[in-house]
Amino acid sequence: MGWRLLADVMMVLHAAFLLFFVLGGFLAWKWPKVVWAHLAVAVWSLAIVVIDYDCPLTGAEKSFLRRGGEEVYATGYINHYLDGTIWPEGATPTAEKIGFALIVISYVGFFVLRSRRRSRVASVESRT
Repeated sequence: MGWRLLADVMMVLHAAFLLFFVLGGFLAWKWPKVVWAHLAVAVWSLAIVVIDYDCPLTGAEKSFLRRGGEEVYATGYINHYLDGTIWPEGATPTAEKIGFALIVISYVGFFVLRSRRRSRVASVESRT
């Protein structure tokens, strides 16, 4: 029973990781220091997609399932839990492209906002 709980915790942590992957750049608009953690997650995720290797978070979940005597799913986390549930079956490559596009959009917005903040600070400092 403990192994199954660990597998479930790992599944939830993986979901949180993926949500942060998609939304973290937008969170940095409000909390700029978050961008560094998000950049690490984005690079990690890009490497997993481009190099096409198994995510260690999935491996940990599967290991916990095995140790708990549960059946292990054959695919990766995204294909097992999200493909056909969150988006249409087989649309994972499109979902990945949308995810990375959202990161680009969030970073463009981050740098625009950062530039505007610096301009405002510089103009206030020049007046004083």
